[in-house]
Formats: sequence, structure tokens, C-alpha cells
Amino acid sequence: MEFLKAFVIGGLICVIGQVLMDTTKLTPARILVSFVVSGVILTGFGCYEPIVKFAGAGATVPLIGFGYSLAKGVEEA
Repeated sequence: MEFLKAFVIGGLICVIGQVLMDTTKLTPARILVSFVVSGVILTGFGCYEPIVKFAGAGATVPLIGFGYSLAKGVEEA
């Protein structure tokens, strides 16, 4: 069941990125930066931690997870 949750959440994050590429004029680099920044912001507000606990690697491996990791490191320091 853990693999299914990780696949679904990670897939949804990737679908959001693909939709942004297909429907907007944003470049992949801007989408990358916006995903990392959104991960930091969501972590700062405490919204991303429940998603990480639910999906595990499906939430920490994509780019939003990198922002999450940066924010958690700053919190601990």
C-alpha cells in the first residue's frame, strides 16, 4: 500500500508540472524554481509535513521535496 500512495502522490506532483508546461508559457526552469519555492513555503506553513507522512518517498523525491528538505534543515539549524 505504501508503494501505491507514493506512486499516486508523486504522479500527481508530476502531472501538475506537466500541466503547467502544456498550458502556460512558463519554461521548465521557472517551473523547477516554483516547485522548490512552493515546497519551502508549504513546509513553512506546516502543510507539507502531513503529505510527507502519508506518501513518503512520493512526496520527498520530486522537486517540492527538495524545498521541503531545505526548509527542514533551516528549521533544525
